[in-house]
Amino acid sequence: MLVADFVLMRTMLPAKSRSSLNLQDVFRSAEASVLGEQNVLDLPKTASAIVLMIDGLGFVNLQMHARGFLFSRLTVGDFASCGFPSTTASSITSFATASSPSGHGLFGYSIFNRSTGENVNLLSGLDKFSILEYLKIAPISEKSQAKVHAVTLKDYEDSGFTRATMHGAKHHFAEQVSERLELARDIVATQPGSLVYVYLPELDKQAHRTGVSSSAWGELLDHVDQSVQMLVAKLPSDVGLLVTADHGVVDIDLGRHLFLEDQADFGDDLLSVCGDPRATFVYLADSADTGRIREELAKNLADRAAVVTPAELVELGYWQPALLEDDDLLPDFVVVATSDVAIFHRNFSSAASQKMVGHHGAVSEAETKVPLLRFGTYSSSLLVP
Repeated sequence: MLVADFVLMRTMLPAKSRSSLNLQDVFRSAEASVLGEQNVLDLPKTASAIVLMIDGLGFVNLQMHARGFLFSRLTVGDFASCGFPSTTASSITSFATASSPSGHGLFGYSIFNRSTGENVNLLSGLDKFSILEYLKIAPISEKSQAKVHAVTLKDYEDSGFTRATMHGAKHHFAEQVSERLELARDIVATQPGSLVYVYLPELDKQAHRTGVSSSAWGELLDHVDQSVQMLVAKLPSDVGLLVTADHGVVDIDLGRHLFLEDQADFGDDLLSVCGDPRATFVYLADSADTGRIREELAKNLADRAAVVTPAELVELGYWQPALLEDDDLLPDFVVVATSDVAIFHRNFSSAASQKMVGHHGAVSEAETKVPLLRFGTYSSSLLVP
């Protein structure tokens, strides 16, 4: 194959756009505002701050819902962009550390460790000790001079991911969405100087089960929306509130699933397929004919997905050069969905993952653009609480 042909295949994935605001700037800016420091978001000094992370609520998803309190406050400029891949492990760690996935080390949902020969789930598969084998930077909460609180679910208390994102914070737990938001309000009302992180995973879980176009997801969003509206109404006058998300979601019809073993002959050279179904990491044996396999995949996937190497992802601006040092952890290439498809390999994906409707991980606007709404002392309008 001519070099020009490979260049053409590579550029099927557009270069990363330069957003004025990145998700990794959000929590750091809120911290700075509590401490009275300048920050990327230009947030004013505030007595305390709440940052609400609604997992899976993309800007486009909120626009498509087109009703409710949050939608009524959304303007064309109220957004930030997450990194690549657009997945929870990478995005929330970027948010919590003010670092790109290349900097903090949790650069995907799951990866393959060539040294141990094992797949590693970076979101839920590590405890608070083993996470340190992959995490390169401590979270803001560990070293902040603000009083950092995390309001989440009890199930996450001792996880490795909690250590990666909110280590050193004072943790509070509540099962119901409204209870978590009420806890956050109580903290800022009684403890000035607090920076409160609140995590809502419910919408993302529902999106995976039934999709963002389902009535079940819409009804759950309505409930979350009403709970946020109540929080804003009760917010102390000297407190700022940011509402954001880690990524958006796209619905993929089950008939739009692609299986890699149908697209190329891997022989015995395939070590692992992991990551997300829209940003799929492919690991090959050292002896593999990598060029041939990549050529077959690229030809057969055509305009449905791009097949790119980690070095090309650096060229295109999605990853930083520092990540290329992790030879034992990097895939040979990443298959990134560029159309409404989800990508699997039957030997490496579970039956449950193949039943999911809502997906994310790729670079579409629907997956990477997240809302960034400002309330309380952060509001830019006298008409908005």
